[in-house]
Amino acid sequence: MKTGTSIILLLYLSIGILHGQQTDADKGLPGKLMQDYFSAAQEYALIYNGKEYSRYEKQTTNHPYLVNAEFEEGTISSGKTLYPRLLMKLDLFRDELVLQSPKKLYPVVAEKDRIDYILLNGYHIINPSVRGWQDLIGDEYVVLLSDNIYPVIKKYIVTYEEKVNGLSIEASFRIKERFYVVKENRCYPVKNKRALLNLFPDKKKELSRYAREQKLNFKKWPEQAFVTIVKQYETLNK
Repeated sequence: MKTGTSIILLLYLSIGILHGQQTDADKGLPGKLMQDYFSAAQEYALIYNGKEYSRYEKQTTNHPYLVNAEFEEGTISSGKTLYPRLLMKLDLFRDELVLQSPKKLYPVVAEKDRIDYILLNGYHIINPSVRGWQDLIGDEYVVLLSDNIYPVIKKYIVTYEEKVNGLSIEASFRIKERFYVVKENRCYPVKNKRALLNLFPDKKKELSRYAREQKLNFKKWPEQAFVTIVKQYETLNK
């Protein structure tokens, strides 16, 4: 009993000595560290504070996720704070960002109104309402391909389909891409080269020539072609 009491007394004295050696600026450090720790833990808890993600019951021939069906590392910006290296995937059909919860207990759906933007699969993904674009393009997640004077946007239109194949029913997701350019607070759909060049009539000839010189393929690689032309227009108007 005396030994235990002595150990406690020594610990108490050691702590007192350490505190006595602190400067006035350092006295609040232990409390601050604890406060920072719980603050960080709370912030991550807010990211994971969503409903449990419902897995698809039926087997399909393809998947409705952006690029990959597996969880991959990505970054979330929420309240101007970055949360890197989170395991996630974007469900395009349900318009849900799915996060793998800590210890991989179950996947959760991130609360959309908390998200500023997402970096995933090499894409910059935003909630249009953050930019005030929800009335122009809807409130589904979109990919921001270029974010300068005239932002270029890619939006996915995903539908679920079933068809009879012999004695079985084959289910699949049909995924279409739509491209838009934001100009003068309006969102213009661009389906092809002509539609894009018509947005910039003052430089239409120069842009058409530039597209030929760069050998842009608007049918096979529309994403690259649209972004390249818009950036060139921005350069010509500097």
